[in-house]
Amino acid sequence: MRRFAPSREGLPIWSALGVMYALIAAAAIRSPLAAVILAGGLGILALLAVLLTRRGGFLAVMAALLVITLVLPGNMALAYRVPVGGGGIFIIDVLLGVLVAGALAAFLAQGRLSVPRCPATPALAAFMAWMVAAAALGLVRGMDLKFVLADVRALSYYLLYFVILVSVRDRRAVVFLLKVLAVCLVADFAVGAFYYAIGQGSATEFVEAGISRFPAPHDIFLGGLLLLATWVIVWPTGRRRPRILWILLAVALTGLMLSLVRGYWVALVVGLVYLFISTRTSQRVKLVMGTILIALLFAAVTAAVNVALLESIFTRAMAITAIQDQNVQYRLIENRAAWLQVREQPLLGQGLGTPYLFDRSRYGVAPEYKYYIHNNYLWFLQRMGAVGLGLFAWFIVAFLVTTRRLPPGSENADPWLSGLVRGARVMIVGLLVASITSPQFNTKENMAAITTVVGLAVVARSWLVRSAEKDPADGHEATVGPSTSAFGALNARSSE
Repeated sequence: MRRFAPSREGLPIWSALGVMYALIAAAAIRSPLAAVILAGGLGILALLAVLLTRRGGFLAVMAALLVITLVLPGNMALAYRVPVGGGGIFIIDVLLGVLVAGALAAFLAQGRLSVPRCPATPALAAFMAWMVAAAALGLVRGMDLKFVLADVRALSYYLLYFVILVSVRDRRAVVFLLKVLAVCLVADFAVGAFYYAIGQGSATEFVEAGISRFPAPHDIFLGGLLLLATWVIVWPTGRRRPRILWILLAVALTGLMLSLVRGYWVALVVGLVYLFISTRTSQRVKLVMGTILIALLFAAVTAAVNVALLESIFTRAMAITAIQDQNVQYRLIENRAAWLQVREQPLLGQGLGTPYLFDRSRYGVAPEYKYYIHNNYLWFLQRMGAVGLGLFAWFIVAFLVTTRRLPPGSENADPWLSGLVRGARVMIVGLLVASITSPQFNTKENMAAITTVVGLAVVARSWLVRSAEKDPADGHEATVGPSTSAFGALNARSSE
């Protein structure tokens, strides 16, 4: 144990052990079985955290988490769980716990860690602290523990941001995780194409007969398309764009169009407008001309394959303002019901796990209690109040403002990382718009991808800043900290 102990200036490892023992003792007061389960869980996490110190261990677990969360259908990814509190701990929750435990173990071993500085980090830490308070509030008000834990599980994926900052220390790790996300995007499209081919597409309105919605997680196509479009537009003049960018762009665009989700199309337009505003004149010309050419090419190919599909995309787009749509009417009822609860507790919210009464009796449907809210901002207000929404806004604004400026010459020096930083901002802006009608920032699937991209963008910006301060010859091997990985630092200390 002594060889894992941090330096004198660091946090003694005995304090961590004391905290764990205190948690086990607190659980034992309520239930001996709960204490046994907690002790076993902590032991397993500790062992797995040590495994992460092996070279590539963190990246392997992180890749597994992203693939399982983003690619596997929900009935498969959530098929196995350990029953806890009326709910369960799923395999993806275990993987998240392993990553967090590994990061914590690295911190304890090193005593302190040098992580990229970003104003978004304390903002997110405050948001996570308020999440705990909102969960306690929900329990105090008698909410079902199962649904409180469901909300906590989703929001817990914000922790990946901190894991990325602590664990990703060099350019190769950033690029590796970007490749994993690219694989997830292609795999999602392939899975969706399979289900679409066997007739598993979901029905929707304002489309031609025989046209259905592409059965795939459409969120990844929206975020991926905005990120890829940024890379294509800001790629340095005179340097040939990698072919993979065009392939991934085509996949993301096709998936997003086949989704037939009007709110995502609006978010795409807003994201591209933001990209237009935040680029130089020459890049703006590329964006406008490229958008027109790609739209015409997509329309021509779609018309050649299925004219009814092209007509459906057009009529669906024209129905953006069709408030008589039954789905729109249902969401208006949903918004009014949630807003009534917001008015009751505007500052603190009702607490996590709180349902609302969804009354569609005028449509001949009996009233029922529901938990899902399509408007992400109403969800924050209803569950976490103005405090929660304000902390979330602080995190988003801090990230957008901090990553706005890059060192001169970054685009030419490293177009992949500079494009990631700029593309992450464009992606966030688009997802903020999409969240008005489809929640992006309170579901585990979306947050696994979003926090990974945002965390990588913060690391990439720090790497670019440090590279600009070094000799150009050292550029691609510069790190953003004293070691290539916090887990690697733990491994190095354990071998002393």
